[in-house]
Amino acid sequence: MSPLKPTNGVKRSASASSTASPSAIAGKTGEPTTKRQKRDGIHSLTPTPAAAAAAAASQDFGIHMSTHVTYAVDFLKAKRTPKTLQEILNHLTLQHLPEKSQMGFMLYLQRQSRILFKPAPKSKDQKLPSWRTGTYEFRAKLPGVNSKETLLEYLQKKPDASCTPIKDIKDGWPEFEPAINELEKEHRILVQRTKKDNQPKNVWLDDPSLHHVVDPQFQAMWFQEKLPSTDDMPRLLNQLGQKATSVPTNNANRNLKAPPKKKKARASNKRLENEHMRGIMEMFEKR
Repeated sequence: MSPLKPTNGVKRSASASSTASPSAIAGKTGEPTTKRQKRDGIHSLTPTPAAAAAAAASQDFGIHMSTHVTYAVDFLKAKRTPKTLQEILNHLTLQHLPEKSQMGFMLYLQRQSRILFKPAPKSKDQKLPSWRTGTYEFRAKLPGVNSKETLLEYLQKKPDASCTPIKDIKDGWPEFEPAINELEKEHRILVQRTKKDNQPKNVWLDDPSLHHVVDPQFQAMWFQEKLPSTDDMPRLLNQLGQKATSVPTNNANRNLKAPPKKKKARASNKRLENEHMRGIMEMFEKR
């Protein structure tokens, strides 16, 4: 029996079995490219570790773009000085990203409401591309309020007498508390504090000329006077010929009840389909 002719009667070519494609074998087994494959010009489709790491980092950056922008806002808030795009990328260790990803990050920074972007002036000697120029700065809730003078100026320009929350002042001026205490002692601002730990909560503009010192002896006499209780106040005011606002104007009307409302008789708009029953129906309606 010939070795090329199997028992099932199907012919098998010897050349077909011995000339299998090395690339197909490597693709099926997942093994790296061998020396024979390199010699024959056949390369594996598996990317190198460096290329795979770069692709994974670029994909991960796209997923966590908003997180990186949040870290950039915190970085600018802590430094409180203008920073370039390269300085922000270096701080976030994003300087090795592809240029396309860095451009996308730049667009996100410029659209962020808490970041102020200042474009660089045009210059002929500029070597960097335009999208890499300019500075980024933290935008506080109260821009420019970072001293006693700027705080008073902001309060004086307010169109209404609403309070200014301390958290808005702290957003762009972390070391605000000593200045707030000094302005309060000078009666230039009014400060609302928490009852638990006496921390400032809200501030208003004050006028030092309206502050008057009251004699301590008079204050002691004032607080020694006892006020009548709420139950005795109407009676004492009535004795003096005055009327308490807590007493109803007319006690007699309190026990009166409103008359019951009469129900209106509804008009009968029934449609009679049997005319010969009209008399009987009218008789029942009268009852």
